[in-house]
Amino acid sequence: MPWSDDYLNKWGRQWLGAFGGAVLGWGISVLFPGLARRFTVLTIVLWSAAIGAALMSLDNFARAGAALTHSQNRLFNLLVGVGFPALILLIVMLLLR
Repeated sequence: MPWSDDYLNKWGRQWLGAFGGAVLGWGISVLFPGLARRFTVLTIVLWSAAIGAALMSLDNFARAGAALTHSQNRLFNLLVGVGFPALILLIVMLLLR
């Protein structure tokens, strides 16, 4: 089954966001050595890459929120799409603590 161009484009945008976020995180750790001492450079780069990838796929979060709410309000769908996984992670973190 061949992959659609839309599917590959979404993955390409996520990879671009992750790479751009990693480069930005590395630049931040070089510009602010106190931050790099507080957290490791690898931690800063990985968090920046994850945030960059998430920001580049906000339309996917909005689509997931629309599947849950069946609403046409894009902002509401985006909040639900981002908030629902964050809530699940918070619950898992509290249960493991």
